[in-house]
Amino acid sequence: MLDTSKKHQLSVRFTPDQLRLIDEVAALRGCDRPEAIRHVVQFGAPLILKLQGVNLNRILMVLEILVVDCLRKTGEADAKAIEVLVESAAKNVRQYHV
Repeated sequence: MLDTSKKHQLSVRFTPDQLRLIDEVAALRGCDRPEAIRHVVQFGAPLILKLQGVNLNRILMVLEILVVDCLRKTGEADAKAIEVLVESAAKNVRQYHV
């Protein structure tokens, strides 16, 4: 078992697309590549482990259906309501997901 009290060096090869993603994370976080990779591991690994039985495509499909249905119903009720709905959703995304 690894000694978790020490940091260990690991050599990894990345494709150009993967490296571009790492660079984007680094730019967003204002850090270097190694720190960006640590951010990706800290965030991505728990997500992968928790969502291993989740079908992300199905979740996205359900969300898209809900959005279309909600916009349709809102549009039937009041055109101004669509604007309020979109603004509220954008606010929630900024507050809870970014």
